[in-house]
Amino acid sequence: MTNKTTRRSFPGPAALFLVLAGGSTWLAAGCAAPAADAPGFRTSRLEIEVSGLPAGAEVPFSLPIDLGSGPDERTIRLLRDGRDVPLQFSASAQPRPKERRLLPGTPPATSLSAEYAAGELAPVRVAGDLAWAARNGTYRLEFGVPLAGRQVQVPFPPQNLRGFDEENRATPVRHFPRMQVRPQWPLEGAVHVSDLGSPFTSLHLSARRPYLYPVIGPDGIALTEVGKPHDPTGSHAHHYSLWVAHNSVGGKDFWSERGGTIVHEGFDLMEDGPVFARLVQRTRWSADERPVLRERRTLTFHATPEAYRLIDVDLELSAPAQEAVVVGKSTFGFLAVRVAQSMTVFDGGGEIRNAEGARNERDVHLRKSRWIDLSGPVAPGKRGGVAILDHPSNPNHPTAWHCRDDGWAGASAAAEGPISIAPGKPLRLRYRVVLHRGDAVAGEVARRFEEFAAPASARVVR
Repeated sequence: MTNKTTRRSFPGPAALFLVLAGGSTWLAAGCAAPAADAPGFRTSRLEIEVSGLPAGAEVPFSLPIDLGSGPDERTIRLLRDGRDVPLQFSASAQPRPKERRLLPGTPPATSLSAEYAAGELAPVRVAGDLAWAARNGTYRLEFGVPLAGRQVQVPFPPQNLRGFDEENRATPVRHFPRMQVRPQWPLEGAVHVSDLGSPFTSLHLSARRPYLYPVIGPDGIALTEVGKPHDPTGSHAHHYSLWVAHNSVGGKDFWSERGGTIVHEGFDLMEDGPVFARLVQRTRWSADERPVLRERRTLTFHATPEAYRLIDVDLELSAPAQEAVVVGKSTFGFLAVRVAQSMTVFDGGGEIRNAEGARNERDVHLRKSRWIDLSGPVAPGKRGGVAILDHPSNPNHPTAWHCRDDGWAGASAAAEGPISIAPGKPLRLRYRVVLHRGDAVAGEVARRFEEFAAPASARVVR
């Protein structure tokens, strides 16, 4: 979701700026309450109250914070009822120092951009996004300013700070990065996402368009497929598991194998963490050797309870030049999934369901709905499913869905008519993919949508 943000600076380490997950923007500032000092740190505390989430739900939640200059980001701690809550702090980009500064005794060949003694006001703000799985209620945020040792500015983006004590030991990481992306540079045209070392999915980059395959559900079983069953001619070879495409962009076809290509240009971000792993990818939609569309795709893989998995797909689609690009009226595009053959209606006795409870292609195809779910047998005695949720901020929400009993479905953002993308005004689309056990009811897909759409908010209570 896009938040309208106005940034302001506040003196000292105790200021906090919040932009809420539900889209509302407000400001809280002032001195944080002092807390009991941890050894080697002067600590401060703020209490944050989260509201607007479904009762009893624990939902991915994030807010920008600015703790000013001085705190060690690895001391940031979030507690609820006295217990540590796994959190992830993603630092905002800082300016690279114009001159490389070293403290006395540091060899010139060392790997850092600059360093500052504890207690010295470094010109680097501890600011960024704080993320956790949130529930309604009050959280205590604690952070510390080092009293001894040094702060080092790292030599790579985002050029933020790392703390070291007097014996040159780095401040320890509080929560292990459960969600990881490997390798750091694609090998054989792919990078792989894992959850505590277990495969989650792989992003493939070398085909006609990027795609995720296999997409593995909470039971460790792949839920998606490439291509269509009973199709020896490959007429549906363009069904790439979980993929983004459209068959009419600037008058060009980016859906079939005969059309344009969606070219991976690079990653702006590859992030591991205890709360999520994230890939921010740049692509170029090209046809006839010219760019038709520019895309910035953000894929977020959440740490979740064992009963389900979540993938957020956020698309930012931009005109590449000074002329508008028209996304033509079509039911093919943008986000689509092809499920495993055993899960299909025809082959496995599976089912397609939408938010209104309609079932299968006859009653779901081209209907508007908040979400769609495809579920069926995944192993002897086990069922699983894949749901796609359409965010209320998307144009034409609830979207229409193209679906077939042979095992695929896609969100049709332009089913009602063309969408024009003007220069400087990107088209933004948000989807959440839910991988769950059982069918749509047992997998609580309706509840996952309620959580996705919730107008969450937060405020500092002291």
